[in-house]
Amino acid sequence: YQRRVREAVVSTQSTGDEMADLKDEMADLKDEMADLKEEMADLKKTQTEGKSGELIPAVRVEQKSTSRADCSADKAVDGNVHTQSHTAIGRNLWFRYHFASAERVGTVKIVNGKIDAVYYARLNGVRVVVMVNNVHRVPCQPNSVAVREGTGIQAQTYIVNCGGVRGVGVELNLDTTTALGAYLELREIEVYAA
Repeated sequence: YQRRVREAVVSTQSTGDEMADLKDEMADLKDEMADLKEEMADLKKTQTEGKSGELIPAVRVEQKSTSRADCSADKAVDGNVHTQSHTAIGRNLWFRYHFASAERVGTVKIVNGKIDAVYYARLNGVRVVVMVNNVHRVPCQPNSVAVREGTGIQAQTYIVNCGGVRGVGVELNLDTTTALGAYLELREIEVYAA
């Protein structure tokens, strides 16, 4: 009887030691899994973020309103400077350029919707911000577009620096104090990674 008790005690001690070893191995595996998850997240981030200077494609664009069917928001990202987006007249106008995933925004290139001397000032005062999420916005620099004199595509193309702020898109805002309101018109908008 005593021999069987000793064997049972030795067996229990061995099993206890094996259990402790298994617990240690499990803890090590959990640590390795956490490290692998972190590496995967970093890899995914580098694969989805644009490289510095590369165009960040828009997955969706929208504007507060549209004056005509042929002036919808998608005209500002169609690659054709002979088309344009054009809101209806109003106040607190906006245009949004959404990314597929969060990106670090370097610069925003805007081609004024009006390139003739009569109406190019309509873009004056447009503010460009990075949409950090659906609520928070971070302004780019300069804080607003100061339209310069000159006609033609080259003269009416503006570059705004967003300084690498990470966001899900960019937004252009035009607030007006005039009683009649204003129009927000864009021939093209391109957003480049930081």
